[in-house]
Amino acid sequence: MWTYNPKTDIEFNKGLLFTNVDAFRAALKDYVIQKGFPIMRVKNEKSRVTAICGVEGCKWRIHASPITDSMTFMIKTYQGERTCVMDRKNTQATADWIAKKLVPVMRIHPNMSIKGVEAEMIKYGVHPSKWQIYRALTKARNEIEGNHSESYTKLPKYAKLLRKYNPHSICKIHYDRPTLLVEPRFLRIFISFKAQRSGFIEGCRPFVGFDGCFLKGLFGGVLLTSVTLDANNSIFPIAFAVAEVENKETWSWFFHYFEEFFGPFGDNGPLTFMSDRQKGLNVAYEEVVPIASGRHCCRHICNNFKAQFPGHNEAMASIKELNIEAWKYLDKISKPTWYRYTFNTGLKCDHVTNNCTESFNAWIGELRGKPILTLVDGLRNKFMKKMHKRYQKGCMLTTTVTPKMVGKLQRIGQASRQCELTMASDDVFEMGDMYRSYIVNLAAKSCDCGAFQILGLPCKHAALGIIYK
Repeated sequence: MWTYNPKTDIEFNKGLLFTNVDAFRAALKDYVIQKGFPIMRVKNEKSRVTAICGVEGCKWRIHASPITDSMTFMIKTYQGERTCVMDRKNTQATADWIAKKLVPVMRIHPNMSIKGVEAEMIKYGVHPSKWQIYRALTKARNEIEGNHSESYTKLPKYAKLLRKYNPHSICKIHYDRPTLLVEPRFLRIFISFKAQRSGFIEGCRPFVGFDGCFLKGLFGGVLLTSVTLDANNSIFPIAFAVAEVENKETWSWFFHYFEEFFGPFGDNGPLTFMSDRQKGLNVAYEEVVPIASGRHCCRHICNNFKAQFPGHNEAMASIKELNIEAWKYLDKISKPTWYRYTFNTGLKCDHVTNNCTESFNAWIGELRGKPILTLVDGLRNKFMKKMHKRYQKGCMLTTTVTPKMVGKLQRIGQASRQCELTMASDDVFEMGDMYRSYIVNLAAKSCDCGAFQILGLPCKHAALGIIYK
């Protein structure tokens, strides 16, 4: 029985067997492409296939038909001698054929470039055009990742499998169906896994960043995400959704299931949501999760301010003197959302940017352009790998203090050398730092600079007191 071996040239001989007519046709096509000559199919039926060389005067001919089992095909006539010359155009090498050859390669190298395809096709003596390569790449990706349209029809089955193999996880799909006479149209999907819920509740501070980013697939849409920080201050994704647009309605829908899955939040401490003040996001969580306090990303405030009031980057008092409108713009933004000194000290988080969600958007990379099923399962796969990697690192820790925190404490200890200490009592010190003095109370875990209370880690002033003590 003939079997395909991409590392060797195809050779035919009389009596060679093939699984069925399709296997013979595929082998015949590979053969003529490999040898570089055109053929004419005199007969191309389920019961027989006869082909001759397409060059006038060449005697090459092959005929195959089923044997007694009516399924297995056998070459019964074969004239292998050719008098024609190789044709570089190779019209048999269609985009479909190229795609078929690319599929196994692209499973290993999914981001294959045009030059990569050209190099792969040289192995077969084929020189496809750029348009052929583009079409072949599209077909190969559809074969591997699924068609964008068909991908939506598979979501209900995917959700069922997800709930089966990830019990206590959540997967909600929302369809738009105005009447029973209209086919339901996909609108949104919300997904979060039990491991993410457990990790957030048991191992993270109640600080969550939210963001939305555009998807680059055929049907567009947005990816809504929520990301927190683990004990090592690394990003820890906890939920995501794909929606049609980013607005108050979609964010309200997101927060409804977020609160349902992760809540109730009453006993979880000072819940804080970080955002870039996106469309409708703040209004949505204020309505759905009113217990949460908000923070606004200072980097986005700064960028928006610079765009609206170029040249005014000084302190608020100076800005008020220079441009009253610029001062009013900043003063309208609620102080507890971006003034560090107003932050809830019970949270132990001093983040003033939404970098965690920005990092997440960069981390998912090419998935943003994939069909929706490939996107959601690709995210699941990335989450799983990241969690397992974190677990392995956690098993190797010899202390309860995480590596990034160790590094931060070392830098704080180094910076404390710039301060001068005056002892008031066993736990109270006065620290001189440049031209200012700060009172540190180690028993109360407080410092006049405020950093000790907000972050929970000793500031450089408290660090010097700890070292001295």
